[in-house]
Amino acid sequence: MKIRILVTKSRFTLQLMVMLSAAVMLLTSCDPDDVGDNLYTFTGQMAGQYLSDVENEEFSEFARLLDTTKVMGLLNSYGQYTVFAPTNTAMKEYYTQKGKSSLNDFTLDSLKVIAYDHLIDGTAVLYINFINGRLAPMSMSNRYFTISFSDNTETFVNRTSLILKKDILLHNGVIHSIDKVLDPAREGIVEAIAAKPEYSLFYTALIQTTMADSLLKDVDDSYNALDYQDLITKRKEDNDWFYQDVPPFRKYGYTVLMESNETFAARGINTMDDLIAYAKSVYDPMYPQDAGITDYTDRRNSLNRYVSYHLINKELSKSKFIDAYDTDHMVKTADMYEYIETMLPNTLLEVKKERTSGKSNLFNPINPDKVVELHPVNFDFESANGVFHEINKPLIYSVEVDAYISSKRLRFDAASFFPELTNNNMRGSRWNENSNSTLYREQSVHYQVPRGFISRIEASEQTVVGYLAGYARFQNYMADEIFLSASGGKLYSFTITTPPIPAGTYEVRFGYTTNGRRGVAQLYFDNIPAGVPLNLNLLATDVSIGYESPGSISTDQAGYENDKMMRNRGYMKGPASFKVAETGWTSGENSRYSSANLRKIMGTYHFREAGTHELKVVGLSGGEFMFDYMEFVPTSAIEFEDIY
Repeated sequence: MKIRILVTKSRFTLQLMVMLSAAVMLLTSCDPDDVGDNLYTFTGQMAGQYLSDVENEEFSEFARLLDTTKVMGLLNSYGQYTVFAPTNTAMKEYYTQKGKSSLNDFTLDSLKVIAYDHLIDGTAVLYINFINGRLAPMSMSNRYFTISFSDNTETFVNRTSLILKKDILLHNGVIHSIDKVLDPAREGIVEAIAAKPEYSLFYTALIQTTMADSLLKDVDDSYNALDYQDLITKRKEDNDWFYQDVPPFRKYGYTVLMESNETFAARGINTMDDLIAYAKSVYDPMYPQDAGITDYTDRRNSLNRYVSYHLINKELSKSKFIDAYDTDHMVKTADMYEYIETMLPNTLLEVKKERTSGKSNLFNPINPDKVVELHPVNFDFESANGVFHEINKPLIYSVEVDAYISSKRLRFDAASFFPELTNNNMRGSRWNENSNSTLYREQSVHYQVPRGFISRIEASEQTVVGYLAGYARFQNYMADEIFLSASGGKLYSFTITTPPIPAGTYEVRFGYTTNGRRGVAQLYFDNIPAGVPLNLNLLATDVSIGYESPGSISTDQAGYENDKMMRNRGYMKGPASFKVAETGWTSGENSRYSSANLRKIMGTYHFREAGTHELKVVGLSGGEFMFDYMEFVPTSAIEFEDIY
């Protein structure tokens, strides 16, 4: 029996939908023709049963594929699954495209890949949770699903597969019917770019500079998640508020931002000679000592620098530049910023999310005329080891851009230091659980990260590195945190390499949340002790810190005088740009109002040239170490700094 119900466009869990469906069964029956676009179907069957049901003959070929590969058993088990189910017509068209006549003409291994390309294991992604771009959960073949919407309200998966029926709700998940078999890109990012002639000028420069050779890695085959299961002490089936996992794979990933030939032509750049001349006009003033280098393969050459600034060693879909970190922890009236290291050595790309305009992914927004943005349609082009996007104007690291970035407070979320967290779909993967109040209490995922997995963390053998992907009760910047501890009652010790910071004089700050289990640690910056040991157990109200909540002192309602006193003691309140999503362990309208959220001023440092730096931490007592974010603030900007 099938029950169809009308629901509003609000967020909800599949469990709630199941309960509502059961209630409707008792109360009423509705004509499906009357409910318009908001049509959801609950069948009470398992996904596998639904696809095998003779009443659903349109999926019989796909069901045969699932039976042949033994995947059908999975879809008949308990859990949560999302299935993009191609029709029989779609399956037969796919056979023809591949030069086959039936399933029998494919190898079993290839059939299993096809099946996995259409399944998400572990979550039911309803239509209401689709975004214009990549979905956060990956397929069972470790590929992303890209959603796009047409002007006439049609919805496509991976740009070509039209969703025919959405939200067929099952006891263990959801099915979306599609009109074409999903066939995600298997070629590398360089080959994928080569196949698009509209970007031929940039592609030629990519090849001529040999920067294409920097985009070839895919998967670290030496990594096996099964080797690290001993790191897991809290499993999902324990039904606690959190569980631990290890990264399922160790993938590399890349992002390429590209101008189209048309965009170049609009600026008088029609040939390679034109592009070479343009690159020289930008980079010779920025690096005058290298102006005479004509070898395009030299990393100091102007064309090489031009191309390199377009390349990133993280796989950043449209949402992963910044939107995926805009959880309910972020104050929605405060602009957001992300700083991304590019493959042009010692340079950063600023990404801004602007609240007043509602615009996101504003690259180096010096002013409205110079800001670079993604093309409104041509983004999230897939490849086996990365993603590429078209941009609307040339992207450059000029003297002006360097001056702009080096004059600002640079706040880095801890996770932004490490490409591995993005490339292996950990950072940003819990946006829904941290942005949907009905999912706040979903189990938090704590990744136990094996030693050596993250190239920018050097840890002692007894140090356990963790990544907490976000939880509603964490009062963390961008929701997440790096979490370290020591095994067997020993003391942790680790060194983290930062992203590059422009030359200048900076006040360096360390952001963290305190509690009674943290312990004491000595911080070092570039091997110099950063003051006395930091006691992460102390609340900000301790007399050695002197925190007073804004509004609690009648003569200092805004808390600015208290800010000065705290600075004199080497501390600052948390920024007003983030908060706890759900009151519980901490509270307050933002982090300035929390006595558990602090910034430790590590010191003032002069950087003679742009480059990376080292944060070293040595545990002096038992307990945990929590790393939320770091700030690099030019001393010239401190006087004018806002509270956000």
